[in-house]
Amino acid sequence: MASKQEPHQPAPDKPTLHRRNFLKLGTGAAVITAGYSQVGKSEGSEAAARQQTESDQQPGEMLPTIPALEDLASDRLVHHFRELFNLPPAQNEWGYAQSSKSIAGITAISFPPYASGGIPKMTFTPGNIVTCEVYLNGKLLNAYPEAAVVAYTWYPHQVVREASIDGLELTTVLFMPSKERAVAQLISVKNSTSQTKKITLGLNMRAGVSVSKPNEPWLAYSPAEADNRLTPMEAHGCILFEARHSQAVSVQGVTPRPDRIELDRILVHELTLGPGETRTLHYLNVLGPDKQQELENYQRLQAKAEVLLEENKQVFQSRFEAALTPGNSEFSGHFPQLETRDPAIWKLYYGGITSLMLSRRDSPTSAYGPTYITLAPRIWTTATFIWDIMLTSLSLAMFDPAVLRKLLESWLAEDMHDNLATEYLTGKGVWEWYAVNDMGILRCADNYLRVTGDFDWLDTEVAGKSVLERLVDHSLYWKQLDKHGHGLADYGELHNLLEVLSTWVHEVPAMNAGNVYGMRFVASLLDRRGEQPRADQLRREADELAERINRLLYVEGKGWWRCLQPDGSTYEVRHCYDLLTMLDMMFNDLSAQQKEEMNHFFWEELHTPLWMHSLSPGDVDATWNVRADHSWLGAYTAWPAKTAQGLYKINPSAPVSQWIKGLAKSANQGPFGQAHIVETVFPPESGGAMKCPRDKPYGNDWSEVSGGSYIDLVVDSIFGADLSLYDGIDITSRLKDFDAESRLLNVPYQGKLYTISQQGAEEA
Repeated sequence: MASKQEPHQPAPDKPTLHRRNFLKLGTGAAVITAGYSQVGKSEGSEAAARQQTESDQQPGEMLPTIPALEDLASDRLVHHFRELFNLPPAQNEWGYAQSSKSIAGITAISFPPYASGGIPKMTFTPGNIVTCEVYLNGKLLNAYPEAAVVAYTWYPHQVVREASIDGLELTTVLFMPSKERAVAQLISVKNSTSQTKKITLGLNMRAGVSVSKPNEPWLAYSPAEADNRLTPMEAHGCILFEARHSQAVSVQGVTPRPDRIELDRILVHELTLGPGETRTLHYLNVLGPDKQQELENYQRLQAKAEVLLEENKQVFQSRFEAALTPGNSEFSGHFPQLETRDPAIWKLYYGGITSLMLSRRDSPTSAYGPTYITLAPRIWTTATFIWDIMLTSLSLAMFDPAVLRKLLESWLAEDMHDNLATEYLTGKGVWEWYAVNDMGILRCADNYLRVTGDFDWLDTEVAGKSVLERLVDHSLYWKQLDKHGHGLADYGELHNLLEVLSTWVHEVPAMNAGNVYGMRFVASLLDRRGEQPRADQLRREADELAERINRLLYVEGKGWWRCLQPDGSTYEVRHCYDLLTMLDMMFNDLSAQQKEEMNHFFWEELHTPLWMHSLSPGDVDATWNVRADHSWLGAYTAWPAKTAQGLYKINPSAPVSQWIKGLAKSANQGPFGQAHIVETVFPPESGGAMKCPRDKPYGNDWSEVSGGSYIDLVVDSIFGADLSLYDGIDITSRLKDFDAESRLLNVPYQGKLYTISQQGAEEA
């Protein structure tokens, strides 16, 4: 996981009223009326939860199986400049740009290896450089009290911002034209009064443009240079920014051309607006290596400024339609189409799809072609973390199996015991080792094989060994980490693990449980090859390791686990990752009493109606760090999804389903964030747990590839479709708590397509 109108007026896409109103989930927190300590212990509590579930969900219209972009939009989110909140980005196939806390500001522009708006390395750094800020009548717009309040609406293809001041209505539409190193924005000003208004509108341009050195990875942050050379070009209505320390330029300007350029960087328009009149400016920022070429690109794109936004919308809509269509030419697979009347399932499923699609990069600078990065938009913008891909690997195996296979082969070829991720500019591993990597590689391989049935892949040679033998090696690597004679692997310090827990270190339960799973998975592959003795040996060792984990690391009577230290001492840690991993990877090794205690622990100490705590507020380490993805303050985006999958195994379905409906409300804010904050601390945002801000100390980004884990939750837990390695599809449906008539269409499984419903799986 990484932490680490009028002719010139923009016409922002307005949601179809009845559809978007129906898709917007309610704002009230769902509460399970039965006491949490009793959940799962009686038919009475199940009946009570089911009754509330049924009262909350009235039959409605059939929701779109292939959504329009308007259906996937966030709600209109209104914030004051002083507030903490996570700012939405725009994106295309090659990069990102993030809106700033204003009506028009843009920052963190990345088209690796080119960047603008990064954080320059200098004394008293300003942080991310912001461009295109508005000055109204010679004064920064943010400084006007009225303009400090901005409404933000995110769409897959654009970000719309709105503000009002002194009878003026300002609207901007930020987007990134397809397959261009360019950022565009429509800036509209409307006079909403009955009097003519004369105003001066200035746009302040900055860049910090830079390019990384050849074969140099980006690591956490994109490069930035604070001392760009500026050349005003009044004849073209733009400013040329040139990097002094690398070969990179940014051309930024506006049409219609400004009346003048002040102080080399402010493009000024003198506007006279009649009553009700709107004027629109077309801002464009083009990046690249050559000033003449980028100036030509700037002029080419400005010449078609009127149609750029509509073209961009068509490209994005076509891409989403392809993603849900078998045999499309855009991706190596497809997502199943969801047919349902239930808005919660719909939000979870299509919110997950949006998260995964926004993480896809198909850049000409990628060393291994199309790939999926982990975070958007500010940090690790070229990196793919094994941990995060593991958490959405079932859905990725359906949607883009060729890319998942390519990633797996790159990880098998690299020594991922030295690195936490690979990055696409070089194709190489970066940074320090993450302890999850062996487990993550094995789980990704498992899901790839389950979905595709491509067992011949196991014979593919990667760096001198077959894929199968490399998987065997990863399943046994833990033995090299048994450094203290405890029969458990020592997984190191904070930076190798969850980063924000000082006590979850060394011989941690979840990572060791991953070795139990890994040996059993590889044993099943060896069985299929007729290598029974090796398979039996792996299973014996897995059973022995599971026994040691239970005996040495479980805290009897509590439902949580402890971490064994090199000197034989232990730390008890009340974190969700042990809970969800044990229910996933060692379920049959847990006693009935353990399962009951773990269930009680979740509902008493981790659960909130709209989200969850990663770490119990009662844990001794709760005072160590408040980064919301792994602390008591909130939870990383995949933890609720993966916890719900485990809870379905040990609870009646109704209370778990009721909690899931609360989780779905966070998708009212757009794709799931890297983390969300529990509603008991930060007030809910548009009915759901608030997306964690990027600001320190909370430190989480706007979206995350493992938001795709909600696709997995819908497919394998709500629909209950177990896509087995060898034995077909088994169904354990929980649809009765949602819309019992829901169906998944065109589910890919080992070369065939299936329709999955409450009745079972039927070949299409």
